[in-house]
Amino acid sequence: MFKKLDIYTFKRVSKYFFLIFSVLVILFLVIDFVGKVDQIGGGHLSDVLLLVLSRLPLYVVRMLPVAVLVSVMVTVADFSSTNELLVIKALGISLYRFSIPFIVFAFFIAIFAFSVEETVVPAAAKIEKHVLINSGKKKPLVIGSQIWSKAGNKFVSIEKLNFATGEGKHFSMIEVDKRFKPIKRTDAINVKYLGNNVWMLKDVYIRDFSNKVFRHQEDLKVNLRVSLRDLKVYSAEPEKMEIFSLIRMIKHLKALGYNVTAYQVELYNKIALPLVSVVVAFIGIPLGAFNPRNQKSYTAVVAIVITVLMWITISFFNSLGKSGVLPPIYASFAPEFIFFSLGLMLFSRSHT
Repeated sequence: MFKKLDIYTFKRVSKYFFLIFSVLVILFLVIDFVGKVDQIGGGHLSDVLLLVLSRLPLYVVRMLPVAVLVSVMVTVADFSSTNELLVIKALGISLYRFSIPFIVFAFFIAIFAFSVEETVVPAAAKIEKHVLINSGKKKPLVIGSQIWSKAGNKFVSIEKLNFATGEGKHFSMIEVDKRFKPIKRTDAINVKYLGNNVWMLKDVYIRDFSNKVFRHQEDLKVNLRVSLRDLKVYSAEPEKMEIFSLIRMIKHLKALGYNVTAYQVELYNKIALPLVSVVVAFIGIPLGAFNPRNQKSYTAVVAIVITVLMWITISFFNSLGKSGVLPPIYASFAPEFIFFSLGLMLFSRSHT
């Protein structure tokens, strides 16, 4: 009996999930397409479509918890409105036991979300970058107020770079060996792009770590093998990187002395965000079972409120983590624990 009930429940929640998820995807495609028509000004329609589709995988990962929450609530509310839930309880099956198919379903969605995040999102990000570069709309990578780039074994950062004039402040270039050990560092108060990958440094300080030499000079021309346009189109968005690439980048940036707090938050988010689907399942089951007078509008309103509160909380904790107020791991997982605790509290107050 339990096996048949589990399969029946799993099929019903899957049916609602795919229906709701399809609606969310269609809404995203329409809204994002309209917004990107202006962004790819003068471009071809195919470029707009390709850009929208390349952004879809990342938003699919974000939409999955919403679809899980709504589908679980709707399914449980459906069982309650048809008195099937009452019959199930009369047979001696508790709400806890009845919830197992929903939790298993949510775990499958979490695994799927993590898989998409690790495989499809990075590949789609490369396509998005290609389209934006060709359209001239790619934004520079900014770590705090810094532009960061890599050329061979040299890592370059420039603060407050003006792309219109090619001038910037607080230039730093660190050269590393094969073991990724810094061997030379060049700092300059001001920097200006001259063309053909050549940059003029002003008020320059050079430290040679291998020979323990330190010297200062007024100006220095260097060929960084990086143009102003390269910096303009270069982008490394951590939420669109696979987890091991992000770990390597964090390690490299940390070795160079950069603040990697924001990247660490995104690293933990790689694990935390897919688990949101499981967390919302624990919330959706008791809320779906408690449906006053079987009002369908109740499910929609409660689901919208919880979704909004959930993403506000996640964004708030992420901001605290990236600003250094909270440890990165706490900033990523604290919202999940808060809403998971809410789900357990609702379960404890439900009539099982």
